[in-house]
Amino acid sequence: MRKISQTIQPTDVAILDEILATLREGHTFCLSGHQNPDGDVIGSQIAMASLIRRLGKDKKVDIMNFGPVPKSIAFLDGAAEIRNVERVEGKYDVLIVFECGGIERTGNIIDPKSQVVKTINIDHHLHNPNFGDINFVEPTTSSTAELIYKIIERSGLPLTVEEAAAMFTGVTTDTGWFRYSNTNVQTLSIASKLLATGLPIADLSERIYLSKSETALRLLADVLKRMTLHFDRRLAVLTIPSDVYQSLGAQPDDVEEIVNAGLQIDGVQASILLKEKSGTSVTKASIRSKGDLDINQVARAFGGGGHKNASGCAIPGSLDVATQAAIAEFKKIF
Repeated sequence: MRKISQTIQPTDVAILDEILATLREGHTFCLSGHQNPDGDVIGSQIAMASLIRRLGKDKKVDIMNFGPVPKSIAFLDGAAEIRNVERVEGKYDVLIVFECGGIERTGNIIDPKSQVVKTINIDHHLHNPNFGDINFVEPTTSSTAELIYKIIERSGLPLTVEEAAAMFTGVTTDTGWFRYSNTNVQTLSIASKLLATGLPIADLSERIYLSKSETALRLLADVLKRMTLHFDRRLAVLTIPSDVYQSLGAQPDDVEEIVNAGLQIDGVQASILLKEKSGTSVTKASIRSKGDLDINQVARAFGGGGHKNASGCAIPGSLDVATQAAIAEFKKIF
């Protein structure tokens, strides 16, 4: 059995203290994450908003993203207050950006230079450019939710069950319920502390993973019918034409996890899902891999990024053009 590296980046407590001082001093806060936020972004935002409010009754916290809360996690306490916007209005003392490899990953919904006094950048991805005034970036951490846990722990305040549920959602969705290689001893240690608050883990699991829409399953069935294998069956290529997406009435969260279907085939080392965007000349790509195969370099070739085993990007061109471009890039690996 292949051993997984357990090297964990030490946390700089001075950064934690600087973040907490900023949270205590600020009065108005805007929290935003990457476009089409996932469980890690939403869970982290909910927990952070709760912490800020507990640090002072005078705090005003707005959570705004470019994209809706996924249906599978809309049950979380605090999710209903999160707004889907194309542009943030007004000015804030503090902007906290979650899981973005650049401010543009928010969809450019806010301008830090003109609308914000101080920006806090919290991320766990490699190659983050440290665009914030305060940068809390740990690439060896499995999820942004783990970083939020460290901030709350440093604050000295006891965890609430609601915060624990939000962060546990972030950790489990980003680790595939502790199946992915980004899971390490720190991940499980933090998860155990979250569970110690009395989390109903079976209920969380059912709500997150066993509550898919009929549309999501019909979309998966269509994708699998068109799946192709390349490079001696080591690469699975999955595609979603825009007309199929529209005819099924699919939503962004119906696409979640489809890319992992390709990895279930014995011998497949990488899987890429290419989704055609209607009315544009861009195709979105989600990429996953097993073991030591680093697919981040494929995403970076198209201006994207992520982790060694989980990355994403946008590829110029139609679905057919983007598919051929992606296969050509994978050829450099295989």
